[in-house]
Amino acid sequence: MAKKDIWMDLDGDGEVTIKDIKLLLGRHEWLFVAGVMILVGSVGNVLGHTDIDSDLFWAFAGAGMMLEYLDDIRRRRKIQ
Repeated sequence: MAKKDIWMDLDGDGEVTIKDIKLLLGRHEWLFVAGVMILVGSVGNVLGHTDIDSDLFWAFAGAGMMLEYLDDIRRRRKIQ
């Protein structure tokens, strides 16, 4: 495994596997990043600093909702 890929080994087994990718994508940090991008972009539009199409905001909102869904499903499966 390349040294740069070590940060992706979230379960500590020494390999980057599908399980690591699922853990990486299902974390709340991605929801925070999507929210920050929506916030910064919309405030920039309101203040006139940017001219971002609203479809891009909806794309980030959709990505945030999908990540929230994946996280919710993952947590429910742990409980059962």
